[in-house]
Amino acid sequence: MKIAMHQITSIRASFEEDLAAYAAAGWTAFEFSLDKAKQVIDAHGMTGFADRVKASGLSPIACTGHVVRAFGKPEEITANEGTFRSTMEIMAAIGCPTIVFGGDASNEGVSAPDQTEAGLAARDAAYRQRLAEFCERVARLADIATPYGITMALEMNWCGMCRSVRSAAEAVEMVDRPNVGLLFDTAHFACTPSRLSDLDRLDGKIVAGHLNDMRDCPPEIRNVNNDRVIPGEGVFPLVEWTDKVASLGFDGWYSVELFCEDLWREPVDAIARRVKDGCASVWGDARF
Repeated sequence: MKIAMHQITSIRASFEEDLAAYAAAGWTAFEFSLDKAKQVIDAHGMTGFADRVKASGLSPIACTGHVVRAFGKPEEITANEGTFRSTMEIMAAIGCPTIVFGGDASNEGVSAPDQTEAGLAARDAAYRQRLAEFCERVARLADIATPYGITMALEMNWCGMCRSVRSAAEAVEMVDRPNVGLLFDTAHFACTPSRLSDLDRLDGKIVAGHLNDMRDCPPEIRNVNNDRVIPGEGVFPLVEWTDKVASLGFDGWYSVELFCEDLWREPVDAIARRVKDGCASVWGDARF
């Protein structure tokens, strides 16, 4: 297990404060927030941004922040592609290899006013047509990312067209690019109609990971973001899940992504130490 810190987990600290606290706590890698990075670039330029990352001694293993726009006005889709190109430049400046992406959705025509088998089959076909449109756009962006050597990791459930491992696997197959795969996120896995066996369709195509645990709360009212807690402090069978992912060929980095209001109120130094200690209690042989 290789585990990094995600800057969302300390969202109220600055980019520079994050890196200093992570390094002091013994982390060696981080997933950066595109919003935080842009604040540094606006203030100090691309060179200043890259210099700060290099000086920290931390490796940037992934970038979060891009939502693929496949539906809407042509000018919006074009602008989204421009933002993606700019993000590639930011990532290249610090040698970041993976972009974690979400996506929009279109439910146009995806309904079944006719509840017969024929009507339901037509609904299913309409969904897959919309999914194909989304995947065509992802493939376009994957081709843009290829010269940079950057892999795209689909974060299911942050993607409107992919709310389960099954649909995410179908999307990865449709995109059919060597630099596009799935990001396995423990909270999204638990809070969607997904099973461990569904991951078998993604053998060799899991390319990134997010770690989190979950409060012991009724599943009916569970919030996929705000009920997250530090690994080891919740109820997820985390080792069983990460062992399954490892059996499918993934040996890359996970990052700890938490949307925890109580944790966010703590100093970033304390956050970095607590998260590392929690992960070590679950994965005793983890590399940080």
